[in-house]
Amino acid sequence: MTFDEKIKALNDLAIAWYSTSQADTIHEAIFRGQGYGKFADHCKEEAEEELEEAKKCTERIVALGGTPEFGFIPQEIHNDPKALLDRWYKEFTEGGIASMNKLVSDLSDDAITRKMVEEFVAGEEEHCAWVSKHLSVIEKLGYDNYLLEMMDI
Repeated sequence: MTFDEKIKALNDLAIAWYSTSQADTIHEAIFRGQGYGKFADHCKEEAEEELEEAKKCTERIVALGGTPEFGFIPQEIHNDPKALLDRWYKEFTEGGIASMNKLVSDLSDDAITRKMVEEFVAGEEEHCAWVSKHLSVIEKLGYDNYLLEMMDI
């Protein structure tokens, strides 16, 4: 992987995570306002984790001597927890994790960046498992019962 390709890949990750962090902060507010505090707490955790990952990418770009880029990827905002869970699951399974794993293999010449991206992959896999578990709970309990479980009561 060339230097420019590596910097572009890191900028792409940073921009994506800055964007999703903002979206998940909005989701937190929406779901907390609807009374789904437990689901909102997860959105908040995701927003904070994504912001930290974006910062790590930006710091690594600077450490490598590259130039961080500013950007934004528009995000769909959901008022329904299941719609958000479905979108997250689709993003994970339709290329998100696979593309990051490909990036890991392309970073064979840079152990520091490769390790950082491997940690990102592990975090995404954990989040995918959480999403999958919650979709399974919805299937087993029904959506109304799931929503009751997500409330702060």
